[in-house]
Amino acid sequence: MNSSRSQNPFLLVLLTVGLLGLLSLLKPGLTVGGVELRPVRLLADILRKDPTAVARLDAPPPNGPATATPADTVAAAAPPDSAEVAAKTRAPSVPNLGGLDSFLAALRQTKADGSPVRIAYFGDSMIEGDLITGDLRNSLQTEFGGTGVGYVPINSITADFRGTIHQTFSDDWKEYNLVTPKLPTEYPLGISGHVFLPRALASGDSTAGTPASASWAEFRGGGPFAAVRRFEQAQLFYGPGAARDEVLVTTNGHEVPHALTGSRAVNAMLLKPGVPARTMRLAFATHRPRPVYGVSFESSRGVVLDNFSFRGNSGMSLTRIPFKELAAFGKVLDYRLIILHYGVNVASASNKSYGWYARAMTRVVDRMQRAFPNASILIVGMSDKSSRIDGEFQTDPSVPRLLAAQQQLAQRNHAAFWNLFEAMGGENSMVSWVEESPALANKDYTHVNSRGAHKIAGLLFDFLMQQYAHPTPGPTTKPATRVDSSGPAAAQTYAPDTASAIQ
Repeated sequence: MNSSRSQNPFLLVLLTVGLLGLLSLLKPGLTVGGVELRPVRLLADILRKDPTAVARLDAPPPNGPATATPADTVAAAAPPDSAEVAAKTRAPSVPNLGGLDSFLAALRQTKADGSPVRIAYFGDSMIEGDLITGDLRNSLQTEFGGTGVGYVPINSITADFRGTIHQTFSDDWKEYNLVTPKLPTEYPLGISGHVFLPRALASGDSTAGTPASASWAEFRGGGPFAAVRRFEQAQLFYGPGAARDEVLVTTNGHEVPHALTGSRAVNAMLLKPGVPARTMRLAFATHRPRPVYGVSFESSRGVVLDNFSFRGNSGMSLTRIPFKELAAFGKVLDYRLIILHYGVNVASASNKSYGWYARAMTRVVDRMQRAFPNASILIVGMSDKSSRIDGEFQTDPSVPRLLAAQQQLAQRNHAAFWNLFEAMGGENSMVSWVEESPALANKDYTHVNSRGAHKIAGLLFDFLMQQYAHPTPGPTTKPATRVDSSGPAAAQTYAPDTASAIQ
Protein backbone atom coordinates (compact mmCIF):
# COMPACT_ATOMS: atom_id res chain seq x y z
CA MET A 1 0.00 0.00 0.00
CA ASN A 2 2.81 2.36 0.86
CA SER A 3 4.57 1.32 -2.36
CA SER A 4 1.45 2.17 -4.36
CA ARG A 5 1.18 5.59 -2.71
CA SER A 6 4.80 6.41 -3.39
CA GLN A 7 4.19 5.92 -7.13
CA ASN A 8 1.21 8.35 -7.29
CA PRO A 9 3.29 11.57 -7.17
CA PHE A 10 5.59 10.18 -9.87
CA LEU A 11 2.65 9.31 -12.12
CA LEU A 12 1.09 12.76 -11.52
CA VAL A 13 4.31 14.53 -12.47
CA LEU A 14 4.72 12.32 -15.52
CA LEU A 15 1.16 13.05 -16.69
CA THR A 16 1.62 16.81 -16.11
CA VAL A 17 4.86 16.91 -18.08
CA GLY A 18 3.28 14.90 -20.87
CA LEU A 19 0.29 17.25 -21.04
CA LEU A 20 2.54 20.34 -21.15
CA GLY A 21 4.60 18.68 -23.84
CA LEU A 22 1.50 18.19 -25.97
CA LEU A 23 0.41 21.80 -25.39
CA SER A 24 3.82 23.05 -26.48
CA LEU A 25 3.15 21.48 -29.91
CA LEU A 26 0.03 23.56 -30.47
CA LYS A 27 0.20 26.24 -33.14
CA PRO A 28 0.53 29.77 -31.70
CA GLY A 29 -2.66 31.79 -31.97
CA LEU A 30 -4.98 28.78 -31.57
CA THR A 31 -8.31 29.76 -30.04
CA VAL A 32 -10.85 27.67 -28.16
CA GLY A 33 -14.31 29.12 -27.69
CA GLY A 34 -13.07 32.55 -28.76
CA VAL A 35 -10.24 32.50 -26.18
CA GLU A 36 -6.68 32.54 -27.53
CA LEU A 37 -4.45 29.91 -25.91
CA ARG A 38 -1.09 31.17 -24.73
CA PRO A 39 1.88 29.24 -26.12
CA VAL A 40 3.62 26.87 -23.73
CA ARG A 41 7.40 26.75 -23.74
CA LEU A 42 8.31 23.87 -21.47
CA LEU A 43 12.07 24.45 -21.50
CA ALA A 44 12.00 28.25 -21.54
CA ASP A 45 14.32 28.69 -18.57
CA ILE A 46 16.80 26.11 -19.85
CA LEU A 47 16.85 27.39 -23.41
CA ARG A 48 16.82 31.10 -22.56
CA LYS A 49 18.74 33.14 -25.09
CA ASP A 50 22.06 34.78 -24.30
CA PRO A 51 21.12 38.46 -23.77
CA THR A 52 24.22 39.50 -25.76
CA ALA A 53 23.26 37.37 -28.74
CA VAL A 54 19.52 37.73 -29.09
CA ALA A 55 17.89 37.66 -32.51
CA ARG A 56 17.48 41.06 -34.14
CA LEU A 57 14.12 42.50 -35.13
CA ASP A 58 13.32 42.94 -38.78
CA ALA A 59 12.36 46.02 -40.73
CA PRO A 60 8.89 47.38 -40.09
CA PRO A 61 6.27 46.66 -42.74
CA PRO A 62 5.10 49.46 -45.04
CA ASN A 63 2.91 51.95 -43.23
CA GLY A 64 -0.59 51.51 -44.60
CA PRO A 65 -3.90 53.05 -43.59
CA ALA A 66 -5.19 52.35 -40.10
CA THR A 67 -8.71 51.27 -39.34
CA ALA A 68 -8.76 52.92 -35.94
CA THR A 69 -6.74 55.41 -33.94
CA PRO A 70 -5.95 54.41 -30.35
CA ALA A 71 -7.15 56.76 -27.64
CA ASP A 72 -4.71 58.83 -25.61
CA THR A 73 -4.34 56.34 -22.83
CA VAL A 74 -2.05 53.48 -21.88
CA ALA A 75 -2.50 50.79 -24.51
CA ALA A 76 -3.49 47.30 -23.40
CA ALA A 77 -0.98 45.55 -25.62
CA ALA A 78 -1.58 41.96 -26.66
CA PRO A 79 1.59 39.91 -26.10
CA PRO A 80 3.27 38.89 -29.37
CA ASP A 81 3.39 35.17 -30.05
CA SER A 82 6.52 33.10 -30.53
CA ALA A 83 5.89 32.60 -34.25
CA GLU A 84 6.04 36.34 -34.84
CA VAL A 85 9.26 36.71 -32.88
CA ALA A 86 10.87 33.65 -34.48
CA ALA A 87 10.34 35.17 -37.92
CA LYS A 88 12.33 38.29 -37.06
CA THR A 89 15.59 39.05 -38.83
CA ARG A 90 18.17 41.76 -38.42
CA ALA A 91 16.69 45.28 -38.27
CA PRO A 92 18.14 48.15 -40.27
CA SER A 93 19.60 51.06 -38.39
CA VAL A 94 17.33 54.03 -37.71
CA PRO A 95 19.85 56.89 -37.69
CA ASN A 96 19.59 60.24 -35.98
CA LEU A 97 18.70 63.26 -38.09
CA GLY A 98 19.98 66.82 -37.91
CA GLY A 99 17.80 69.88 -38.23
CA LEU A 100 18.55 71.90 -35.08
CA ASP A 101 19.99 74.95 -36.85
CA SER A 102 17.78 77.56 -35.18
CA PHE A 103 18.34 76.11 -31.71
CA LEU A 104 22.09 75.76 -32.18
CA ALA A 105 22.34 79.37 -33.35
CA ALA A 106 20.44 80.48 -30.25
CA LEU A 107 22.79 78.45 -28.01
CA ARG A 108 25.81 80.12 -29.59
CA GLN A 109 24.21 83.51 -29.05
CA THR A 110 23.50 82.86 -25.37
CA LYS A 111 27.05 81.57 -24.96
CA ALA A 112 28.31 84.85 -26.40
CA ASP A 113 26.12 87.39 -24.62
CA GLY A 114 23.72 85.58 -22.29
CA SER A 115 20.67 86.03 -24.52
CA PRO A 116 17.77 83.87 -23.28
CA VAL A 117 17.01 80.61 -25.10
CA ARG A 118 13.83 78.72 -24.25
CA ILE A 119 13.02 75.02 -24.72
CA ALA A 120 9.65 73.26 -24.53
CA TYR A 121 9.80 69.54 -23.74
CA PHE A 122 6.45 67.79 -24.39
CA GLY A 123 5.98 64.21 -23.24
CA ASP A 124 4.00 61.62 -21.32
CA SER A 125 4.70 59.85 -18.02
CA MET A 126 8.32 59.29 -19.11
CA ILE A 127 9.03 62.92 -18.10
CA GLU A 128 6.44 63.21 -15.32
CA GLY A 129 7.70 64.86 -12.14
CA ASP A 130 10.53 66.52 -14.15
CA LEU A 131 12.16 63.16 -14.88
CA ILE A 132 14.75 63.54 -17.66
CA THR A 133 13.95 67.26 -18.04
CA GLY A 134 15.24 68.16 -14.56
CA ASP A 135 18.68 66.71 -15.25
CA LEU A 136 18.75 67.99 -18.83
CA ARG A 137 17.80 71.49 -17.67
CA ASN A 138 20.53 71.46 -15.03
CA SER A 139 23.18 70.38 -17.55
CA LEU A 140 22.15 73.09 -20.02
CA GLN A 141 21.98 75.80 -17.35
CA THR A 142 25.39 74.76 -16.02
CA GLU A 143 26.86 75.04 -19.52
CA PHE A 144 24.99 78.10 -20.83
CA GLY A 145 23.64 79.89 -17.75
CA GLY A 146 20.09 80.43 -16.58
CA THR A 147 17.99 79.64 -13.50
CA GLY A 148 14.49 78.42 -12.70
CA VAL A 149 12.33 75.38 -13.48
CA GLY A 150 10.34 77.11 -16.20
CA TYR A 151 6.60 76.72 -16.70
CA VAL A 152 4.51 75.13 -13.92
CA PRO A 153 0.71 74.66 -14.22
CA ILE A 154 -1.42 76.14 -11.42
CA ASN A 155 -1.92 72.65 -10.02
CA SER A 156 -0.62 69.26 -10.99
CA ILE A 157 -0.90 65.57 -10.17
CA THR A 158 2.90 65.57 -9.81
CA ALA A 159 2.86 68.15 -7.01
CA ASP A 160 3.44 65.50 -4.32
CA PHE A 161 6.54 63.97 -5.89
CA ARG A 162 8.16 66.50 -8.23
CA GLY A 163 11.55 67.24 -6.71
CA THR A 164 12.51 70.44 -8.56
CA ILE A 165 9.67 72.58 -7.17
CA HIS A 166 7.20 72.15 -4.31
CA GLN A 167 3.63 73.15 -5.04
CA THR A 168 0.43 73.46 -3.01
CA PHE A 169 -2.94 74.95 -3.98
CA SER A 170 -6.50 75.42 -2.78
CA ASP A 171 -9.04 72.75 -3.67
CA ASP A 172 -11.58 75.09 -5.26
CA TRP A 173 -9.98 75.41 -8.72
CA LYS A 174 -12.00 74.23 -11.72
CA GLU A 175 -9.82 72.44 -14.29
CA TYR A 176 -10.20 71.44 -17.94
CA ASN A 177 -7.47 69.52 -19.74
CA LEU A 178 -6.54 67.35 -22.71
CA VAL A 179 -8.72 64.44 -21.58
CA THR A 180 -11.81 66.47 -20.63
CA PRO A 181 -14.58 64.95 -22.81
CA LYS A 182 -16.19 68.24 -23.86
CA LEU A 183 -14.13 71.40 -23.68
CA PRO A 184 -15.86 74.77 -23.23
CA THR A 185 -14.88 77.19 -25.98
CA GLU A 186 -14.89 80.14 -23.58
CA TYR A 187 -12.08 78.59 -21.51
CA PRO A 188 -9.49 77.34 -24.03
CA LEU A 189 -6.61 75.11 -23.02
CA GLY A 190 -3.17 76.60 -22.54
CA ILE A 191 0.20 75.35 -23.72
CA SER A 192 0.46 72.68 -20.99
CA GLY A 193 -2.89 71.19 -22.02
CA HIS A 194 -4.66 72.66 -18.98
CA VAL A 195 -6.75 75.67 -18.05
CA PHE A 196 -7.73 76.56 -14.48
CA LEU A 197 -10.59 78.74 -13.24
CA PRO A 198 -10.29 80.31 -9.78
CA ARG A 199 -13.36 80.53 -7.59
CA ALA A 200 -15.38 83.63 -8.53
CA LEU A 201 -16.03 85.91 -5.57
CA ALA A 202 -19.51 85.96 -4.13
CA SER A 203 -21.25 89.34 -4.04
CA GLY A 204 -20.49 89.62 -0.35
CA ASP A 205 -16.78 89.17 -1.02
CA SER A 206 -16.54 92.03 -3.50
CA THR A 207 -14.78 94.35 -1.10
CA ALA A 208 -11.43 96.01 -1.67
CA GLY A 209 -8.44 93.70 -1.46
CA THR A 210 -8.14 89.93 -1.82
CA PRO A 211 -10.32 87.95 0.58
CA ALA A 212 -9.01 84.94 2.49
CA SER A 213 -11.44 82.71 0.57
CA ALA A 214 -9.77 83.44 -2.79
CA SER A 215 -8.34 80.54 -4.81
CA TRP A 216 -4.59 80.32 -4.34
CA ALA A 217 -1.45 78.50 -5.43
CA GLU A 218 1.91 78.48 -3.66
CA PHE A 219 5.31 77.51 -5.05
CA ARG A 220 8.51 76.81 -3.14
CA GLY A 221 11.93 76.28 -4.64
CA GLY A 222 14.01 73.26 -3.71
CA GLY A 223 15.52 70.07 -5.00
CA PRO A 224 19.02 68.94 -5.85
CA PHE A 225 19.91 71.71 -8.32
CA ALA A 226 21.04 75.12 -7.05
CA ALA A 227 19.69 76.92 -10.12
CA VAL A 228 16.05 76.15 -9.20
CA ARG A 229 16.07 76.76 -5.43
CA ARG A 230 15.18 80.45 -5.64
CA PHE A 231 13.01 82.52 -7.96
CA GLU A 232 14.81 85.33 -9.78
CA GLN A 233 11.67 86.28 -11.68
CA ALA A 234 8.37 84.74 -12.74
CA GLN A 235 5.75 85.16 -15.42
CA LEU A 236 2.05 84.61 -14.68
CA PHE A 237 -0.04 83.57 -17.69
CA TYR A 238 -3.79 84.21 -17.74
CA GLY A 239 -6.70 84.93 -20.07
CA PRO A 240 -9.34 87.68 -20.24
CA GLY A 241 -11.83 88.45 -17.47
CA ALA A 242 -13.43 91.21 -15.40
CA ALA A 243 -11.62 94.54 -15.21
CA ARG A 244 -11.66 94.54 -11.38
CA ASP A 245 -9.86 91.20 -11.04
CA GLU A 246 -6.55 91.11 -9.21
CA VAL A 247 -3.93 88.73 -7.86
CA LEU A 248 -2.22 89.15 -4.50
CA VAL A 249 1.43 88.11 -4.82
CA THR A 250 3.37 87.25 -1.67
CA THR A 251 7.16 86.81 -1.74
CA ASN A 252 9.71 87.16 1.06
CA GLY A 253 6.88 88.05 3.44
CA HIS A 254 5.70 91.02 1.37
CA GLU A 255 2.21 91.19 -0.16
CA VAL A 256 1.67 93.20 -3.34
CA PRO A 257 -1.66 93.28 -5.26
CA HIS A 258 -1.58 93.35 -9.06
CA ALA A 259 -4.50 94.15 -11.34
CA LEU A 260 -5.32 91.46 -13.90
CA THR A 261 -6.06 94.01 -16.59
CA GLY A 262 -5.00 92.00 -19.63
CA SER A 263 -7.77 91.24 -22.11
CA ARG A 264 -5.84 89.27 -24.75
CA ALA A 265 -6.14 85.54 -25.35
CA VAL A 266 -2.96 85.04 -23.30
CA ASN A 267 -1.56 87.73 -21.01
CA ALA A 268 1.86 87.54 -19.33
CA MET A 269 2.60 89.43 -16.13
CA LEU A 270 6.27 89.67 -15.20
CA LEU A 271 6.91 89.46 -11.44
CA LYS A 272 10.37 90.37 -10.12
CA PRO A 273 11.13 90.14 -6.40
CA GLY A 274 13.55 92.70 -5.02
CA VAL A 275 15.80 89.77 -4.11
CA PRO A 276 15.48 86.17 -5.33
CA ALA A 277 12.62 84.50 -3.44
CA ARG A 278 12.33 81.00 -2.00
CA THR A 279 8.52 81.01 -2.07
CA MET A 280 5.77 82.71 -4.06
CA ARG A 281 2.06 82.65 -3.25
CA LEU A 282 -0.64 83.84 -5.65
CA ALA A 283 -4.21 84.49 -4.45
CA PHE A 284 -6.80 85.37 -7.11
CA ALA A 285 -9.71 87.73 -6.52
CA THR A 286 -11.82 87.27 -9.65
CA HIS A 287 -15.40 88.39 -10.15
CA ARG A 288 -16.32 85.99 -12.91
CA PRO A 289 -14.57 82.92 -14.33
CA ARG A 290 -11.17 83.87 -15.75
CA PRO A 291 -8.74 81.41 -17.35
CA VAL A 292 -5.46 81.06 -15.47
CA TYR A 293 -2.77 78.87 -17.02
CA GLY A 294 0.42 78.72 -15.01
CA VAL A 295 3.57 80.40 -13.75
CA SER A 296 7.04 80.28 -15.26
CA PHE A 297 10.03 80.58 -12.93
CA GLU A 298 12.99 81.75 -14.96
CA SER A 299 15.85 84.17 -15.45
CA SER A 300 16.39 86.90 -18.01
CA ARG A 301 19.56 85.20 -19.29
CA GLY A 302 20.61 81.70 -20.29
CA VAL A 303 18.46 78.58 -20.71
CA VAL A 304 14.87 78.04 -19.61
CA LEU A 305 13.41 74.54 -20.12
CA ASP A 306 9.67 73.92 -19.67
CA ASN A 307 8.36 70.46 -18.79
CA PHE A 308 4.97 69.73 -20.39
CA SER A 309 4.21 66.20 -19.22
CA PHE A 310 0.78 64.64 -19.50
CA ARG A 311 0.22 61.10 -18.27
CA GLY A 312 -1.16 58.64 -20.85
CA ASN A 313 -0.72 61.05 -23.76
CA SER A 314 0.25 59.78 -27.22
CA GLY A 315 1.03 63.30 -28.46
CA MET A 316 -1.90 63.36 -30.88
CA SER A 317 -4.22 65.14 -28.43
CA LEU A 318 -2.01 68.26 -28.47
CA THR A 319 -4.23 69.36 -31.34
CA ARG A 320 -6.96 69.97 -28.72
CA ILE A 321 -5.05 73.12 -27.71
CA PRO A 322 -6.63 75.84 -29.90
CA PHE A 323 -4.15 77.27 -32.37
CA LYS A 324 -5.03 80.81 -31.32
CA GLU A 325 -3.84 80.13 -27.78
CA LEU A 326 -0.82 78.15 -28.97
CA ALA A 327 0.29 81.03 -31.19
CA ALA A 328 -0.40 83.52 -28.40
CA PHE A 329 1.96 81.61 -26.12
CA GLY A 330 4.42 81.60 -29.01
CA LYS A 331 4.43 85.40 -29.02
CA VAL A 332 5.41 85.49 -25.35
CA LEU A 333 7.69 82.47 -25.00
CA ASP A 334 9.51 82.50 -28.38
CA TYR A 335 10.81 78.93 -28.12
CA ARG A 336 13.99 77.99 -29.95
CA LEU A 337 13.55 74.24 -29.46
CA ILE A 338 10.41 72.08 -29.24
CA ILE A 339 11.01 68.48 -28.12
CA LEU A 340 8.27 65.88 -28.70
CA HIS A 341 8.90 62.71 -26.67
CA TYR A 342 6.11 60.15 -27.04
CA GLY A 343 5.69 56.46 -27.79
CA VAL A 344 5.07 54.29 -24.72
CA ASN A 345 1.30 54.88 -25.00
CA VAL A 346 1.32 54.02 -28.70
CA ALA A 347 3.62 51.01 -29.00
CA SER A 348 1.56 47.83 -29.02
CA ALA A 349 2.11 44.42 -30.57
CA SER A 350 -1.41 44.63 -32.01
CA ASN A 351 -0.33 47.54 -34.25
CA LYS A 352 1.37 46.22 -37.36
CA SER A 353 2.01 49.64 -38.90
CA TYR A 354 2.19 53.24 -37.69
CA GLY A 355 1.44 55.29 -40.79
CA TRP A 356 -1.72 56.55 -39.07
CA TYR A 357 0.40 57.81 -36.17
CA ALA A 358 2.91 59.57 -38.39
CA ARG A 359 0.04 61.29 -40.21
CA ALA A 360 -1.64 62.39 -36.97
CA MET A 361 1.63 63.67 -35.50
CA THR A 362 2.39 65.53 -38.73
CA ARG A 363 -0.52 67.79 -37.85
CA VAL A 364 0.97 68.33 -34.38
CA VAL A 365 4.39 69.18 -35.81
CA ASP A 366 2.86 71.54 -38.39
CA ARG A 367 0.98 73.44 -35.68
CA MET A 368 4.14 73.73 -33.58
CA GLN A 369 6.13 75.03 -36.53
CA ARG A 370 3.51 77.67 -37.28
CA ALA A 371 2.95 78.71 -33.65
CA PHE A 372 6.69 78.83 -32.85
CA PRO A 373 8.33 79.90 -36.12
CA ASN A 374 11.80 80.41 -34.57
CA ALA A 375 11.96 76.94 -33.03
CA SER A 376 13.71 73.80 -34.16
CA ILE A 377 11.69 70.61 -33.69
CA LEU A 378 13.26 67.47 -32.19
CA ILE A 379 11.45 64.11 -32.27
CA VAL A 380 12.73 61.77 -29.55
CA GLY A 381 12.36 58.20 -30.78
CA MET A 382 10.68 55.44 -28.81
CA SER A 383 12.64 53.99 -25.89
CA ASP A 384 13.02 50.24 -25.54
CA LYS A 385 9.94 48.50 -24.16
CA SER A 386 9.70 44.82 -23.28
CA SER A 387 6.86 42.33 -23.50
CA ARG A 388 6.76 38.80 -22.10
CA ILE A 389 7.32 36.43 -24.99
CA ASP A 390 7.35 32.69 -24.31
CA GLY A 391 8.06 33.28 -20.64
CA GLU A 392 10.80 35.90 -20.94
CA PHE A 393 10.94 39.66 -21.45
CA GLN A 394 12.13 40.80 -24.87
CA THR A 395 11.87 43.96 -26.94
CA ASP A 396 8.29 44.36 -28.11
CA PRO A 397 8.12 43.86 -31.92
CA SER A 398 6.20 47.13 -32.23
CA VAL A 399 9.18 49.23 -31.11
CA PRO A 400 11.17 49.25 -34.40
CA ARG A 401 7.97 49.83 -36.37
CA LEU A 402 7.16 52.90 -34.32
CA LEU A 403 10.77 54.11 -34.46
CA ALA A 404 10.73 53.96 -38.26
CA ALA A 405 7.46 55.92 -38.36
CA GLN A 406 8.86 58.55 -35.97
CA GLN A 407 11.99 58.97 -38.08
CA GLN A 408 9.82 59.27 -41.17
CA LEU A 409 7.73 61.89 -39.37
CA ALA A 410 10.86 63.92 -38.62
CA GLN A 411 12.33 63.54 -42.10
CA ARG A 412 9.15 64.59 -43.91
CA ASN A 413 8.65 67.63 -41.67
CA HIS A 414 12.26 68.88 -41.63
CA ALA A 415 12.63 68.07 -37.94
CA ALA A 416 15.54 66.52 -36.06
CA PHE A 417 15.34 62.94 -34.77
CA TRP A 418 17.15 61.26 -31.88
CA ASN A 419 17.00 57.47 -31.55
CA LEU A 420 16.59 56.89 -27.80
CA PHE A 421 16.18 53.13 -28.36
CA GLU A 422 19.65 52.93 -29.86
CA ALA A 423 21.14 55.28 -27.24
CA MET A 424 19.83 53.01 -24.46
CA GLY A 425 21.68 50.05 -25.98
CA GLY A 426 19.27 48.76 -28.59
CA GLU A 427 17.37 45.50 -28.42
CA ASN A 428 16.61 44.14 -24.95
CA SER A 429 18.29 47.13 -23.33
CA MET A 430 15.20 47.61 -21.16
CA VAL A 431 15.76 44.15 -19.67
CA SER A 432 19.34 45.16 -18.86
CA TRP A 433 18.16 48.42 -17.31
CA VAL A 434 15.65 46.61 -15.10
CA GLU A 435 18.20 43.99 -14.04
CA GLU A 436 20.98 46.52 -13.45
CA SER A 437 22.11 46.93 -9.82
CA PRO A 438 20.91 49.42 -8.83
CA ALA A 439 18.05 49.26 -11.33
CA LEU A 440 17.63 51.96 -13.98
CA ALA A 441 14.02 51.07 -14.86
CA ASN A 442 10.83 49.80 -13.24
CA LYS A 443 9.57 46.24 -13.39
CA ASP A 444 6.84 47.23 -15.85
CA TYR A 445 9.70 47.04 -18.39
CA THR A 446 8.48 50.32 -19.89
CA HIS A 447 9.29 53.25 -17.59
CA VAL A 448 12.68 54.30 -16.30
CA ASN A 449 13.22 55.39 -12.69
CA SER A 450 15.08 58.48 -11.51
CA ARG A 451 18.48 56.85 -12.12
CA GLY A 452 17.45 55.84 -15.63
CA ALA A 453 16.05 59.32 -16.26
CA HIS A 454 19.36 60.83 -15.19
CA LYS A 455 21.15 58.56 -17.66
CA ILE A 456 18.77 59.40 -20.53
CA ALA A 457 19.19 63.11 -19.80
CA GLY A 458 22.94 62.68 -20.04
CA LEU A 459 22.65 60.81 -23.34
CA LEU A 460 20.36 63.52 -24.78
CA PHE A 461 22.64 66.29 -23.54
CA ASP A 462 25.60 64.56 -25.20
CA PHE A 463 23.64 64.34 -28.47
CA LEU A 464 22.78 68.04 -28.33
CA MET A 465 26.38 68.98 -27.55
CA GLN A 466 27.62 66.84 -30.44
CA GLN A 467 25.27 68.77 -32.70
CA TYR A 468 26.45 72.00 -31.11
CA ALA A 469 30.10 71.15 -31.76
CA HIS A 470 29.58 69.56 -35.18
CA PRO A 471 26.18 70.52 -36.54
CA THR A 472 24.72 67.99 -38.96
CA PRO A 473 23.69 69.55 -42.28
CA GLY A 474 19.94 70.00 -42.19
CA PRO A 475 17.23 72.03 -43.87
CA THR A 476 17.95 75.70 -44.29
CA THR A 477 16.28 77.78 -41.60
CA LYS A 478 15.56 81.46 -41.70
CA PRO A 479 17.47 83.69 -39.26
CA ALA A 480 15.83 84.09 -35.90
CA THR A 481 13.73 87.22 -35.77
CA ARG A 482 12.60 89.33 -32.89
CA VAL A 483 9.01 88.55 -31.89
CA ASP A 484 6.75 91.61 -31.90
CA SER A 485 5.17 91.91 -28.45
CA SER A 486 2.27 93.90 -29.88
CA GLY A 487 0.59 90.65 -30.95
CA PRO A 488 -2.20 88.82 -29.14
CA ALA A 489 -0.10 88.04 -26.07
CA ALA A 490 1.91 91.14 -25.21
CA ALA A 491 3.47 90.94 -21.75
CA GLN A 492 2.85 93.28 -18.85
CA THR A 493 6.23 94.08 -17.32
CA TYR A 494 6.67 95.35 -13.79
CA ALA A 495 10.14 96.67 -13.03
CA PRO A 496 11.43 96.49 -9.44
CA ASP A 497 11.47 100.29 -9.01
CA THR A 498 7.77 100.75 -9.79
CA ALA A 499 4.77 100.60 -7.50
CA SER A 500 3.76 97.32 -9.10
CA ALA A 501 7.01 95.58 -8.25
CA ILE A 502 7.29 92.91 -5.60
CA GLN A 503 9.42 94.29 -2.83
